[in-house]
Amino acid sequence: MRNQLLLVFIVIFNFLSCASKSADAEAESNESDDVVIENGNSLLWKIEGNDCVPSYMYGTMHMINKEYYHFTDGMREKIKSSKAILMEVGGMPNPFETLAMMTLDSGDVRDCFTPEQMTTIVEFFDVQMGQTPEQFFKMYGSMKPFFLLQTITQNYFEEGSQSYDLDIMGIAAEQNIPLIGFETVEEQLGFFDQVPKESMAQMVIESIENFDKEKKEINKMMKIYSEQKVNKLIPLIKKQSPELMEFDDLFLYDRNKAWIPTIKKEVKDKQCFIAVGAAHLFGEGGVIDLLEKEGYTLTAISTD
Repeated sequence: MRNQLLLVFIVIFNFLSCASKSADAEAESNESDDVVIENGNSLLWKIEGNDCVPSYMYGTMHMINKEYYHFTDGMREKIKSSKAILMEVGGMPNPFETLAMMTLDSGDVRDCFTPEQMTTIVEFFDVQMGQTPEQFFKMYGSMKPFFLLQTITQNYFEEGSQSYDLDIMGIAAEQNIPLIGFETVEEQLGFFDQVPKESMAQMVIESIENFDKEKKEINKMMKIYSEQKVNKLIPLIKKQSPELMEFDDLFLYDRNKAWIPTIKKEVKDKQCFIAVGAAHLFGEGGVIDLLEKEGYTLTAISTD
């Protein structure tokens, strides 16, 4: 869960008009070519029913090593033929507001940890990341603990890692497709402020203590994700950090519920492409489950 929680952290785009008849024909062609995945092991799902325009929803991994990244032509065509793209975040963040939300209101990072915890953190950044204590305090001294957590988590991934989210946003910009965000970056950062100080400190320490193990687990998760083995992926995500499960409403289920009205509104009169973290889609309280309870039909289809 820690990794899925941190995979919530990504930066983002734009808005425009209506599509042409050729785009409509392309959408119809894409729809007729849909191949159903009977066992549900797909990251791409079709939304129908309730008099909506058939739309598509995809579970992303916000960050993934290049070897596990597969963005198919079929996916690109479905995105291009959409009249709107819905994602967790919409619009470029205000850099000053974002920096302010990542910065402590007063004091410095040492006030957020015990002396023993601080020693563990500084030693880790020195040995693992090549940052001397002086460099560490210069860079992170005024930052909130979740910024440390994000930095540690980013180091689970190789250089040159890919992002489905950023590629989808790029297509939206190229094709002048309106991009609608469920949340702002500032709202996402605000979720971390609701985690008690002691709990956040413990998350940072456990990320350090379990760094090698979790890096291997993330690699395993990326492989399973690339194979679209949803039945194995979701249990793996949820067992990653049991200590975080007390915050699953904050980071998962409350957000899922909050997104449903926007989805219902947008799919009512146009084909949409919805892309959110895979952990948000599946299981009880996931977006698929919530839409089915609203009367929609959700079908797993091939990404090819």
